[in-house]
Order: sequence, then C-alpha cells, then structure tokens
Amino acid sequence: MLAMTDDAIEAIRGIVEESALGPEAGLRISGANEGNGDTALDFEVAEAAVSGDEVVSEGGATVFLDETAAAVLADKRLDVHAHGDHFHFSLEEQDGGG
Repeated sequence: MLAMTDDAIEAIRGIVEESALGPEAGLRISGANEGNGDTALDFEVAEAAVSGDEVVSEGGATVFLDETAAAVLADKRLDVHAHGDHFHFSLEEQDGGG
C-alpha cells in the first residue's frame, strides 16, 4: 500500500483544506498506460473517492488511488518538495524492512 512521508501528509492536508471541497475530500491519483510500458499519473483534488478507488488515510491526509495507480504505487512512498509557491511530488521505493 502507498505510504506517505510526513512532508507529503502535511502538504496534502494543506492542499485539500485550501480547496474547500469538504471533509471527505482528498488527493486523487489516477493512472493511464502510456502504451510504451510506462504509466502516467495524474494528481487532482477530489471531493470524494469514486467507486473502485483505494483510499489511503494517514495523519489526516487522504489519498484516493484508482485501480491503475493503486497497482503502480503499492510499494512506493509519496514525498513532496516545496518549490516556491508550488509542490513537486516524488515517489520512492519503500524500505524492504530486511
């Protein structure tokens, strides 16, 4: 399951609060196959999960993953880096725990 760093949790909470979409809102990540073996990910604030979404909640931050994104991100950690007035999300491999 997708994990989130403390910075990502804080950023997602802030983005969702600023959107004023309500208490069920979260960051939705959807995936689309590029046709070359890669998957393009789209990030948007959503009012609620849609049918089939995997919901990841941690520290007050909620992320909705469509089926494609959930499969691609199952072993990843979402991080964020501030760049002036916007954020860049990045994905890292989760520690193997071994």
